[in-house]
Amino acid sequence: MNLDGMLRDKRILVLCGAGGVGKTTTAAALGVAAARSGRKVLVLTIDPARRLAEAMGLKENGAEPTSVPPERLYADGPRGEGRLDVWMLEPRIVFERMVRRMSATESAARTILEHRLYRFLSELVAGVQEYAAAEALDGFIAEGHYDLIVLDTPPSRHALDFLDAPGRLSRFLDERIISLFGPDSGRTGRLWQGAQALVGKVLDGIFGGGFAQEMRSFVAAFGGLFAGIRLHADRLREHLSSKDAAFLLVTSPEAAALREATFFQEALQAKGLPFAGYVLNRSWARDDGLAPAAALKPHANNAADTDAVSALEHLAGVEDARATAHRSLLARLAEGLPRGALAIAAPDAGADLEDFRGLVHLGDALTVV
Repeated sequence: MNLDGMLRDKRILVLCGAGGVGKTTTAAALGVAAARSGRKVLVLTIDPARRLAEAMGLKENGAEPTSVPPERLYADGPRGEGRLDVWMLEPRIVFERMVRRMSATESAARTILEHRLYRFLSELVAGVQEYAAAEALDGFIAEGHYDLIVLDTPPSRHALDFLDAPGRLSRFLDERIISLFGPDSGRTGRLWQGAQALVGKVLDGIFGGGFAQEMRSFVAAFGGLFAGIRLHADRLREHLSSKDAAFLLVTSPEAAALREATFFQEALQAKGLPFAGYVLNRSWARDDGLAPAAALKPHANNAADTDAVSALEHLAGVEDARATAHRSLLARLAEGLPRGALAIAAPDAGADLEDFRGLVHLGDALTVV
């Protein structure tokens, strides 16, 4: 399957890679390409560059996804049926959405959100972008409003945490731990009651009188969400392991980025997740090289012209050697890929990729290969 087919057939596309390889821009460009092909697309991104955010019309800390206006999405042709929404992951907003989605009633959600201890817990989770990414992805999949969700993950080693974050929170919220604070744990043994009393005394001593009771009241309100958190952790893993998902690794020719990409490919395969291939970004692998000498030599009528042609010829040789090296690197990335996986190079367009027209051109270039 080529990248165009992937954008048309998949429901979840997860982009991973080291920091600074252009992963966020690639995610945006692929989202643009999928929307222009007629799909309803959501790009979930993490801290995009300012110019890229402006090009996408992205609102900082918005509570809901931002829609790219059709006149921008289809500026160079007739308006199609596709739609493109973009949302920058804000952990606190994501966590609040989770509480509202999983609470039985709006009143139950308010009880949690207005509790003093909720602020502490939300700040604890807000420091984990990986959990926010996992929760947001699960929520939007469950809502079913989009044909394709493109997720831009944190840098690759942390993206492994993204895969495991819901499970870690689920284990943290295990009843065997939380039941110590429950107002009615169903356990009446003297040993258990003594353990609860000891925990309460220690917490009151550290955080002040009444803290243990506050904790019990919060757990009573939050308790209905525990089973849901564990359930959606399993559900998200199932979605990410299915044929509807694909993990695409974005890298660059730099050695550190390539090491991260290799590490992550091995980790994905070890976890049984669908590795879709590589995008070699910021490379010259698709450059055809320059040959100014052939064009200019007939016009080199004096020594100055000859020197200029020689200088251009030298620069062209350097660039041609770089392009050859990058093509060789792309070929090595393609070696040993699983069946159906791909290795493609993105054209090096520099800062133009943070302009919306540049995103359109990049998306077209990646899907035409």
